[in-house]
Amino acid sequence: MKVIGVCGLARSGKDTVADYIEEKYGFRKFVMSDVLRDELVRRGRDVSKRTMLELGNELRDARGRDVVAQMIYERCHDSGNVSVVGFRSPAEVEFFKRNADEFFLIDVCAPKDSRVVRAHGGEDVASRDSDDILKKGLDGVFSMANVSIDNDSTLDELHLRVDKMMKDSGYGGV
Repeated sequence: MKVIGVCGLARSGKDTVADYIEEKYGFRKFVMSDVLRDELVRRGRDVSKRTMLELGNELRDARGRDVVAQMIYERCHDSGNVSVVGFRSPAEVEFFKRNADEFFLIDVCAPKDSRVVRAHGGEDVASRDSDDILKKGLDGVFSMANVSIDNDSTLDELHLRVDKMMKDSGYGGV
C-alpha cells in the first residue's frame, strides 16, 4: 500500500490537495478526524470541532500518540493507494512509515489571513494552531514532510503544484 500523507495547519487546504490527488491520481482519501467523528457518534456524544479535539486528546492520553493513526489504518490498509489527511503528531507519521509499503508526506502551507477567511463559523484558527503545535507536536510533523506545497494563489495554481510534486516524487504515474 502506497500512502500519501497530508498535513498542515487548520484551513490550509489539506482536503483540497487530497481531493485532487484522489480525483486525478486515484488515491482513495481517508481523513483522520473521521474516526473521531464516528467514535463520538458511537458514544452518543455531540459532534463538533471542540468535541473531536477533546476526544482526540483523551484517546492519545489513554492509548498513545499514534492511536488515531492506528484507527485510520484499520480502515484504509486494504484500499490500495491512499491519501491520509490530518497528521497531528510525529508518532502518527512514524506509525505509517512503519506500516505502509511506501509513505510520502506533504505539508500544505497557506498564509494565516487566507486560513482565517476559509474558517467557518468564526473558528479560531490561532487557537487550533497553538493546540496542534504545542500539545500534539505538529511542528515536528512539518519537519518530517518530504515536500511543502504553498497554497497561496488560485485553485488552478495549487493543482499545478500538486501535479509537479506528484511527477517529481514518482507518484504521478501510479
